[in-house]
Amino acid sequence: MGSDIAAYDYCAFILLAIIIVYYFRTSVHGTHRVRIMAVIVVITMLASVFDATRVRFAAIREISDAKFYAVNVVYLILISSIPMFYLIYIIATTDTWHKLTRYRVEVIVCAFPMAANVAVLVLNRFTPIAFEIGPGRELIKHWGYYLVFLVFMIYVGASLAFLRKNVYAVDRKRYFVLLTPLIIVTTGLAAGAVAAGHHVACFSVAVCILMLVLINRRVEDSIDIVTGMHTYKVFAEDMYTNFKTGKQTEIILINIINFKRAQRMIGYDSMLKMMAPLSAQILRIMRKYHAQFMCYYNGDGKFAVELSRKNFTYAHEIAEEISNSIRQNIRMEISDFELEINTCLARCPDDVSDVNALFMLISDLDLAESDGKVVSAASITGTKEFTMKKEMSTIIDRALANHYFSVFSQPIYDTKTGKFRSAEALLRLRDPKYGYISPQLFIPLAEKSGAIHAIGSFVLEEVVKFIASDDFKQSGVDYIEINLSVMQCLRSDLADEIINLAAKYKVDPSKINLEITETASGYSQSKLN
Repeated sequence: MGSDIAAYDYCAFILLAIIIVYYFRTSVHGTHRVRIMAVIVVITMLASVFDATRVRFAAIREISDAKFYAVNVVYLILISSIPMFYLIYIIATTDTWHKLTRYRVEVIVCAFPMAANVAVLVLNRFTPIAFEIGPGRELIKHWGYYLVFLVFMIYVGASLAFLRKNVYAVDRKRYFVLLTPLIIVTTGLAAGAVAAGHHVACFSVAVCILMLVLINRRVEDSIDIVTGMHTYKVFAEDMYTNFKTGKQTEIILINIINFKRAQRMIGYDSMLKMMAPLSAQILRIMRKYHAQFMCYYNGDGKFAVELSRKNFTYAHEIAEEISNSIRQNIRMEISDFELEINTCLARCPDDVSDVNALFMLISDLDLAESDGKVVSAASITGTKEFTMKKEMSTIIDRALANHYFSVFSQPIYDTKTGKFRSAEALLRLRDPKYGYISPQLFIPLAEKSGAIHAIGSFVLEEVVKFIASDDFKQSGVDYIEINLSVMQCLRSDLADEIINLAAKYKVDPSKINLEITETASGYSQSKLN
């Protein structure tokens, strides 16, 4: 029977050794999650070693009772501490450290079971309240021995409660991923209690760790192979969780604003190779400050570094050093061409209220001039223009519903004839809250949201109605020019819509001239034809 116990422990040890090679060589170091997982793996490996050792010691009479006793005590402490560290791992994985400040009493209470467990095992040396060694090297168990398993289940219950209260409503996928190990380990513990002699606790923990490594986040999905940083997908997930849980964060945003132009000049592969030393500079500086951080590469020369609370004081200093280091150490292979970098320090949710605003801020950094200084997110998000962009979807919906859009005709003078031969349709938006809003502001956002189709239909009908009116005849122009957005050109029913409007208002289609931008011609030639 003892060999059976050892076999489970040997399997657990080998499995954990494989996990160490696979997981810790491919994970981004410097995060709480990775460090705590390392602690759990080491504790489980030690527990499996001590469990196997106590089995072997039980069969060797030459081993003293003192050594046999010590091995049992260490094993019991190690195995009962695993769910406590798993609770800490849940907090790290869900990035909810900030919530511990709200539950200080609960945190203190959570430390009591483990402290009581250790105290009972220490006192057992003087008074056998947990176990004692019988004549045949069997363990004579007392009430204190079962305290180990009670403590185990207390921390399992605490983990369940924390997951339900803080994760279930935010991220259900992550909730079930983190919940499954608790079920597996509890089942393994119960199986070991029912089938006496088959102690599978360490093996079940090893299986759970392997499951977390394979399911929680696959390496190829979470790590950018060029930079070694977390991908845009992980960044979006983490930021969503941060805002959902109300976490205070400091984020350093680094944008290479001429990335695409540089890519056209030196090629995609060359630009991609340049991202590796650039990311190495960022990671070197973060390690220099001994900072707790998460690094992300969001593509197209956009980096983000999330700092832990204890590094907030040095955030501006770190951001400046990153910016200066990149400028000084990263060089293009083309003379007279330098990378233009914008660095921004964003405190969330103080400066940036939600995920959409954060991504909007990242986009706006590409439009700002590069002067080498670290800018504050508040200097961008606090402007009227940024506020309008954030609310643009509501503004456009409100304008379409309440007729806040207007179409004006601007005559175009023909120098050859000395007359106004045509006119250009101009779209204007007057919002009751923000007043007149420039088309340069709302058109790009309308294209992204899809509202451009409703706006385009409004403009087309207004122009056709004007052409059918007496005002058009009195103006003396031959036709009206309408500028079409790229997205409108991709509509397969655009021609039918224009023909139907012309028929509805009895207008000659030749009175309508469509101006199609050059960028539209590159999308779908078949639709444009």
